[in-house]
Amino acid sequence: MAPHDTLQAPAGTLADLLDAIGRIPRLTQRHRRDMASAIRAAARILGRPLASITADPRLLLRRLREVVPKTAGISRKRAKNIRWLLRVAFQLTQTMRPGRQLQPLSLSWQALYDGIPNDSRKMRLLRPLRYFSERGIGPEMVTSEHAGAFLKTLREGSLLKDPETAWREIVFAWNRCLQEVPGWPYLTLYFVSRQIKYSLPWTAFPSSLKAEVDRYLERLSSVEFADDVPIRPIREATRHLRERQFRFFASALVLRGREPAAIRGIADLVVLDAYKEGLRFFLERQGGSSSRTIEDLALCLRTAAKHWVKASASTVDSMNAIVRALSIKRWGMTAKNRERLRTLEDPAVRHALVSLPPRLMRMAESGKLHPKRAAFMAQYAVALEILLMAPMRMRNLISLDLDHHVVRPARSDGALHIIIPGQEVKNRRELDYPLPEESAALIGRYLEQFRPLLASPANRALFPGAAAGPKTDRTLARQIIRTVFRYVAVRVNPHLFRHIAVKLHLDRHPGEHAVVTHALGNRSVDMTALHYAGLETAAAVRYFDETILSLCRRNRKP
Repeated sequence: MAPHDTLQAPAGTLADLLDAIGRIPRLTQRHRRDMASAIRAAARILGRPLASITADPRLLLRRLREVVPKTAGISRKRAKNIRWLLRVAFQLTQTMRPGRQLQPLSLSWQALYDGIPNDSRKMRLLRPLRYFSERGIGPEMVTSEHAGAFLKTLREGSLLKDPETAWREIVFAWNRCLQEVPGWPYLTLYFVSRQIKYSLPWTAFPSSLKAEVDRYLERLSSVEFADDVPIRPIREATRHLRERQFRFFASALVLRGREPAAIRGIADLVVLDAYKEGLRFFLERQGGSSSRTIEDLALCLRTAAKHWVKASASTVDSMNAIVRALSIKRWGMTAKNRERLRTLEDPAVRHALVSLPPRLMRMAESGKLHPKRAAFMAQYAVALEILLMAPMRMRNLISLDLDHHVVRPARSDGALHIIIPGQEVKNRRELDYPLPEESAALIGRYLEQFRPLLASPANRALFPGAAAGPKTDRTLARQIIRTVFRYVAVRVNPHLFRHIAVKLHLDRHPGEHAVVTHALGNRSVDMTALHYAGLETAAAVRYFDETILSLCRRNRKP
């Protein structure tokens, strides 16, 4: 297309961009129609009106790349075509500018910007400084009203995935510059979470309450229990959760009108009237309906009333009735997980996912990547291979140790087992995964060629972190999600691999819940069947239809 066929005025929103495309001279009808279709499709994918989406090419194209095509109801080819047509549209209307310089800073803001000593702070503050520069608001003029207007634009007009986090980072960077950069506007910014806060600190209550809660949790964490107390000690994470639940419940009673000084111990929380009043607070926040969080909170208080406070039988019976009324049925998987698994109905997606580990390993061994980058690529390959072949929980995956969990049996010709003792597993059942030959070979190549680049010999973690010991589960999970999305175009978190393994097996063998139970390390076949109820329905129907159809063909006369 000739340069003189471009429009000089940049578009502010996608609605402006659509209008600008319609006014470009000598643009063929087909090209105009295709670009208009791509602009409208982008708005539909993002679920927002054209006029509310800022025509920021960098952010818009990044958000569209984050969308899983299957869930948006389009093919991967169509998604790529939409992004390409949008690039052309931006270029034709000259809204695409070189690099990241979307709006130059004014001279006064540029002088302050150059004085910021930290590159990270510079990056975070570039957006508000461009906003003020574009509107002619100099450093000496900026007020809290201007900051509020920018925040409103950030929340309602930007394409940022998490505007609240972006604003929190801007507030931190701005207030640091107020202390460090001479001449910075004398204006303090504040971050106020839009989430309603209700919990009070322990110091708001008599010290006796916290002391008793600690004694109760210490007993639950101990190995020595009385006969009427559950035998299995709670884990550290569960202990922290229970502590928060007691504090949240006490805070709820205060917000319902009780004096903090009147809540001296656990007994004051589990009096039947207080029990009902506190739960009403959480139900009202939930719009009158229960949730698993509320059910768990009610159960936590009921357990303390029965086993610690030794409440009367009639009180415990009333609490049991309340817990049953608040109970949420746990049949099957969540709708979100079912939707994600539905993308595996596509054979191409299924093939891309199961063949991703060897593909990543080939890329690592190709010699085309920086050695450290190749080592990380091999590490992701191993993590994905284990999740596919030994569907364990993320906590166990990240804790895998070469000396304790990765075992090569004697005279095994390279066979590899992953063995996790029962005390390290959520349900206390030992896990023993004999890995296939291909998986063992892939892990062996990682250990010999790539892992030495990522850790010292003293670090025995299979997935070593920057310091001694393994990576954090959050870090590895984020890397797995990002890698799968990049190469398979689906969003899969590590825990979902347990469901994926079940689906792939039940698609081939409907009804084999006993096999699934052993593979996952579950305790009960019935619970496995209940949790994955319906997951193999499509496969079962296909087998059923094939049986009926074969009988029909055999017995029906032409």
